[in-house]
Amino acid sequence: MDLAFSIYHHAPEIPDMTTSKKKILLPLAHVIAWLVFLSLPAIFNPRQHGTGIFRIVNDIMEPPRWTNGLFLIALFYVNYYLVIPGLFFTRKYLLLTLSFIVSFNIFFLLNYMMMPPEIKAMNSDAFTPLGNSFNLFMFIIVYLFSFAISLYEQWQRTRDQMLNTEIQFLKAQINPHFLFNTLNSIYSLALIKSDHAPDAIVKLSGMMRYSISDANLSFVSLSKEINYITNYVELQKLRLTDKVKICYDLTGQVDGKQLAPFLLIPFVENAFKHGVNAEENSDIRITIAIGDKDIQLSVINNKVFMRKDIEKGEGLGVNTTRKRLELLYPGRHELKVTDNEKEFGIFLKIIF
Repeated sequence: MDLAFSIYHHAPEIPDMTTSKKKILLPLAHVIAWLVFLSLPAIFNPRQHGTGIFRIVNDIMEPPRWTNGLFLIALFYVNYYLVIPGLFFTRKYLLLTLSFIVSFNIFFLLNYMMMPPEIKAMNSDAFTPLGNSFNLFMFIIVYLFSFAISLYEQWQRTRDQMLNTEIQFLKAQINPHFLFNTLNSIYSLALIKSDHAPDAIVKLSGMMRYSISDANLSFVSLSKEINYITNYVELQKLRLTDKVKICYDLTGQVDGKQLAPFLLIPFVENAFKHGVNAEENSDIRITIAIGDKDIQLSVINNKVFMRKDIEKGEGLGVNTTRKRLELLYPGRHELKVTDNEKEFGIFLKIIF
């Protein structure tokens, strides 16, 4: 791990494309792509005069053709930047359907109005909206292509966000301060030959095993997640003084249910991190209610004085969990935060 880190930070940097070049090449690529796309009908249009590049230029310069081309370009970017992000990704399907109907009607009327009078007189369908001018085909391609690119980029963003979130998640699994404090507590119990020492070792061992063996799984049995939290709370009780009042209430059946690993523990850890001060009375209340189709977690801690150098809000674990909830349970979770002068609390509901 250290070697890889060293190599990564000391390896010579590979020259990358500058931002200025990207700003030039990206619009240029768009222009070339549109010129190629709008030139395709000339290749399949036997009625267009000329040969080679002149045939393509003659076809593009026809008023109905370049007018239709401008409309298709506008349609693509409006869909890509506004319609799809604003309507499709937010599941406003009725408005999305309406936008398609409006776009198609504009397309039809535009092509009908731009049809040359001489072609109308000849009863030719060369530039009719639904004829062999390929306009309808190009309209469909542009509409589908705007969706395809948007969906692909959304998938890439979700994947990158998921990978980044999982990396943060792996970093935030076990709080090293909790581990060291627990080991010190177990050591103290061992010195006085307390009967609680073996049980504490078993609890810590179970937590470490769960953290190492099940962290890479997409879902684990709910019983493992609950056991991890229970062991965590019991070990906290072991090392904290009587000034910290801990209430832990668990109801419901865990059998046959699954949950993404380490989704609940960050909120519990946050309460102990920000709600415990050795010089003040602390009150931490943890309630877990397991239903047939959901699980509800409530964590409340009273506010105590914290040094400014360690007071960092909710912390990495909670922020990472927020992102994981959005990615793993979209539309299937509810997270409420209560923050007042005396208490800080969270309520989390996850639908299986």
